Amino acid sequence: MMKLNQFIILISFNFLFCGLLKPLNGDNLLNYIHIYFEWEQEPYASKYQLQVSNQIVFDNLILDVEENSTAYIDKEHFDWETDYYWRVRAIYENNSYGDWIGTSYFRTKEKILPNLDVNIYNENLIEDGLIMYSQFSPYLAVGVIDKNGNEIWNTQSVYMNHINENGQLYGVNGQGVQFNYDEQIIWATPNGTEIDGHEVKQIPNGNYMAFVPSYQQGPIPLGDWTNLFQSFGYAADGITNEFPWMGFRIVEWDQNTNQEIWNWDPFEHFSTDDHDLYGGMWWDAAFNGRFDWMHTNAFHFDNDESVIYVSHRHLSRISKISYPSGEVIWNMGLPQQYNTGNNNICSDLLFSWQHHIQLLENGDLLFFDNGNLSQMLIGDSNPTTRIRRIKVIEDAYCETVWQYDLPQNLFAAGMGSVQLLDNGNYSIYTYGNGLDESECSIIEITSDQELIWKATSQDPNSAWYRSYKIPSIHPNAFSVTVENLEAADENNFIELENNQIIFYLYNKSGYNHSYKYQFHALNDMFSDVESFIELDAYSNQQIIFEIQDTSLTEDLIHLNIWPEKHKYSKKEIVLSVVNNEILGDLNNDGQVNILDVVIVVNNILNDIENSLGDLNADSIVDVLDIVILINIILS
Repeated sequence: MMKLNQFIILISFNFLFCGLLKPLNGDNLLNYIHIYFEWEQEPYASKYQLQVSNQIVFDNLILDVEENSTAYIDKEHFDWETDYYWRVRAIYENNSYGDWIGTSYFRTKEKILPNLDVNIYNENLIEDGLIMYSQFSPYLAVGVIDKNGNEIWNTQSVYMNHINENGQLYGVNGQGVQFNYDEQIIWATPNGTEIDGHEVKQIPNGNYMAFVPSYQQGPIPLGDWTNLFQSFGYAADGITNEFPWMGFRIVEWDQNTNQEIWNWDPFEHFSTDDHDLYGGMWWDAAFNGRFDWMHTNAFHFDNDESVIYVSHRHLSRISKISYPSGEVIWNMGLPQQYNTGNNNICSDLLFSWQHHIQLLENGDLLFFDNGNLSQMLIGDSNPTTRIRRIKVIEDAYCETVWQYDLPQNLFAAGMGSVQLLDNGNYSIYTYGNGLDESECSIIEITSDQELIWKATSQDPNSAWYRSYKIPSIHPNAFSVTVENLEAADENNFIELENNQIIFYLYNKSGYNHSYKYQFHALNDMFSDVESFIELDAYSNQQIIFEIQDTSLTEDLIHLNIWPEKHKYSKKEIVLSVVNNEILGDLNNDGQVNILDVVIVVNNILNDIENSLGDLNADSIVDVLDIVILINIILS
């Protein structure tokens, strides 16, 4: 199994000064210009000043901001192929400043994407966010742009095919992989496994799933191509099993062991009697040396029903498959006269050679109907691509919920994707090669089909696979600080106040996240806690731990915390804790005497809560605590 390429940010408070964490010093080829800065907490700091310059002497400031947390993302001031220097210093409660914490350096790499023509038709209706797309022509690349077409992030190390709602990235680099925006590999399929590049995902149980080619000898059916195959020495009689047919297994790997634990093989569930006769694939097969029977290109795992929806492009078929039995519940596709199945449901839809199927939260199926056969099936004057949103009723019938016919010049012979956005708009990528034009484009339309935004590549050779609208890059960005951080000698610590430790958790990303945390005290001053906290995008929240044993004066606590879906960015906080509150000293005069007894009695009589009076730690201040207090005084 390939080891996870994880980086764990260790925040230790046993240091003389805090450090600059991200970007790393000398990290001289950042592949983004939305820059994520992060530094360690400084004792006594109430906030921080962050400065960035393109000169080491900081004569020319590019950025000069104040920040309450220990992380900041700037989306406005940076450019490609530029050197930058940055520094941070603490600002204290009295508005005085600490010393600058050294200077760190980074450089941004070059832009790699072709320029775009961008048209904004109605800015008020555009969903906020960025666009990521994967390009395979004129060269392999993945990029992120903003609404004005400015390049924000890029990579050529991994080819993206899927982004989920948590900002997790999936794709291929020779293996099927999960990766992040820093181009780190989080998970990879086993070495030597042949992976199809159309779809790699995690499924709800945490395991990974993708397509793996599967081969079987089959006949060459009779057709216009018969003479061509016979000239190559084949019988080509429609009977003899003499030619390799390629299908695609659906394979599941264990997230921890990388072992293949489940698969679905089409040769065990589909009939080879069902195959393309009209899309030209047998002509391609003659020169490719294999018949691309299915060209399976997308799947969606529905955890609620425990089924997998799968798109088989060359069969113009969408299948619903029971998991884990593998039973085919239904096939949706063309009428039987087109040779792609005799028992297809919803054959009146007449979609063909589709891409990017997905199940919406309300149960609707949304997909990109390329429409390669639309002239034959529907009578279009030219091939037409459609966005289909349908509802399957009782696993037998289909109702069209919403449909959008792209202009014929934006017909996509291949590729394509569609995404329903949070505001109800649709983001659509199309290859755009209709009417003998080249118009590789991403558009955003409203549910009323108003075109509000369009970006088109200026390179006529451009071809992309999919696009996704995302709220931000750096979905793993977060910060943690602790209240009352102090310094003594060479160690930092916190002094308890009100018998509590208070941490502040800041979600610095555009994604809503569930954060998992584990809290442990070495000497049991505090109870061990393992729990979750939910945070909306760009929000913050306190995490409070109450003291368990007030008799202890010192302890060492550990806090591990991370976004549940981005464990590679886990932070570990190791911190000394000092409890200077004297047990039984209710008036905080540094002594335990009869005055404290009087206070306890008054608190009991007047039902006043004061944890310093709970000497036996039973969460009740009563006569037993008075007895203990008197014994402390007497001893």
